[in-house]
Amino acid sequence: MRSIPDSIRVLLQHGKPWLLLAVALSFSACAHQTVRRTSRSFSTVIIDAGHGGKDRGTQSSRLIAEKDAALDIALKVNARLQSAGVQTKLIRSGDYFVELDERVNMSNAVSNAIFVSVHLNECRPRRDMHGVETYYFSAESQELAQRILRKVGALPGESPHFMKTARFRVLRNNRNPAVLVECGYLSNRAEAERFASASYRSTVANAIAEAILEQRGG
Repeated sequence: MRSIPDSIRVLLQHGKPWLLLAVALSFSACAHQTVRRTSRSFSTVIIDAGHGGKDRGTQSSRLIAEKDAALDIALKVNARLQSAGVQTKLIRSGDYFVELDERVNMSNAVSNAIFVSVHLNECRPRRDMHGVETYYFSAESQELAQRILRKVGALPGESPHFMKTARFRVLRNNRNPAVLVECGYLSNRAEAERFASASYRSTVANAIAEAILEQRGG
């Protein structure tokens, strides 16, 4: 059980119930966002294809739209995991838009799960920028972020750019361990050409799925 914070003790001592209520509600909200400890015991993988519908994502490449590449990779990750006997849940299975809060709500509704969001990146001032990046918010998500970075970064033509924490809404409001993976840079011509290939997207999807299966213990 959580102990009462010092800020609430002070308000109790000085008799300010209206401030006490505000602090208590804030404290309750923080407690509600405690991340479940399912990073190694999960039974379901929630796969989130970034963007969709009216939101095309990065506009850097004429070869393929981010929303289309992300969806194809997500669907391939889904198929690979299902073939390995893992339960999955897709945030979107077609070209339509899902609000960020709805993505989080769909994840939080599943109690024994992890969440993986698939994106592609851009850096217009530096079109030589390349490589995979992974982002996480909770400590419970760090190991999975590292595994995905390592697996995708080891692919031919890829490289592990970095892993770091981020306050993206789908990460910080998620009650399940959550990772966002930027699979590569569509603003980089060579990477955009690779991601325009269905076979390469399959290779990346398999690497993400392998990282997830390793995280679960095989």
